[in-house]
Amino acid sequence: MLSSIHPRIRIGIVLICAFLMSGLLIKYTSKEAGLGTPSIEVKTMMSDLSTSASNSSTSILASIESFKLPSLIHIIPSLTPTINPPQAQEPTPQEWAPTDVPGVPSSPSTQPEPTTNIPTNSPDYPTIKPTHPTLPTTKPNPTKIPKPTKTPKPTATPAPPPITSDVRPGTSIDAILHDVANRMCIPYAFLMAERMEESGAWFNNLSGTETTYYNTYGWWQNADHGEVCAGLAYYTQSGIIPSDSTVAIQTGPTCNNGVQPGAYDQKIMGLFQIGEDEQNSASTKIKAVISGKVDRRVLFDDAVIFSLISISRAGDLPQTCTDWPKNTVQTVAEKHYGACAYSGGNYCNEVWNYYQQYNR
Repeated sequence: MLSSIHPRIRIGIVLICAFLMSGLLIKYTSKEAGLGTPSIEVKTMMSDLSTSASNSSTSILASIESFKLPSLIHIIPSLTPTINPPQAQEPTPQEWAPTDVPGVPSSPSTQPEPTTNIPTNSPDYPTIKPTHPTLPTTKPNPTKIPKPTKTPKPTATPAPPPITSDVRPGTSIDAILHDVANRMCIPYAFLMAERMEESGAWFNNLSGTETTYYNTYGWWQNADHGEVCAGLAYYTQSGIIPSDSTVAIQTGPTCNNGVQPGAYDQKIMGLFQIGEDEQNSASTKIKAVISGKVDRRVLFDDAVIFSLISISRAGDLPQTCTDWPKNTVQTVAEKHYGACAYSGGNYCNEVWNYYQQYNR
C-alpha cells in the first residue's frame, strides 16, 4: 500500500513513526532505571529530536500544500462506489514538481493539447425518441349489431273493384280462371287441376258466346232441359233440376246422369261441384268480389266460391300466390272431396298430377 503513496509523504510517515518509537523507548528505559526524571543528556536528545521532527513536519506540510486537489482523488478511495466520476486527465510531470525547485516549470505547458470531437449520440440510434400515439380521451361505444329483418311479405296486388254486372268477366274457361286466380291470390294451376278432376274438359270446347252464356247470372231460368244438364245446373247426386229452372222442368224434373240417387242430396252442382252449404259459408266474403247476387251455377261465381273455401282449408298459406307445394295441394283436395282414396283411384294424386301439368 505504501508504494502507491508519494515518496515525500512516505518519508514523513517514517519520521513520525521513528519519533514515536524513540519516545516510547526513552520512557521504557527511564522506568527500568528507576529514575524519576530523565538526565540532562536525555533532555538534550529529546529537544534535538523534537526540533528535527518539527522541521520534518514543516517540510511535509510544504510538500502537501504544493499538491493539487485532483491528485488527492487517486489517494482517497471513493466513498460512493455506485457513481463513476469522470476520470481526470493524468497530470504531467511538471504539475507534480514543487514551485520552489529550480529548473522545473511551475505551470503546465502552454501548448494546446489535441481535442477530439465525441458524438453525443450513436449513429446507430435515432436522435429523437418517437412519441407514443395519442390515446383517446373517451372510450368509443361499440357499434350495435343490426338485427336481422323479417322476410318481407309479397305486396298484394290491389284488388279490382267488385263486379256489378250480371255478365261476369271472361269469354273462355282459361280466361275466367286466370281472372279469379289473380283476384283471390290462388294458383291458376290449382283451379285448373280441380276443375279437370270435377267436371272434365267439357267447357274447353265451348265458343266465346257459349261461355258467356253460362257465365251470366240467371242463365238457367230460361234454359231448356239440355242446356241445364250440360251446364251442370242440376244436383249431381240425385240428378234433380232446381225448381227455378222453369223451362227445363217442363221437359223433365231430372237429368239422367245422377251419381247417387238414393243418397242424402247435398245439392252439389256447378263447375267445381260446390254444395249449398259451402256456398252459404262463403256468401259474406264473396261480396268483396261480386256486389250483387251470387250463384254457383255461374262459371265465374263458382270459381270464386271454390277459391274462398280452399284458402280457408289450406291453413298456413305459402308466401306466393302462384304456386303451392304438394302437401298444400293434396290437403285442400282431400278436404274438398272428403277423402283421397276411392274405388277407382286416388283423388289427391290425380289433382296433383293435373296441377303439375298446368303449373308451367
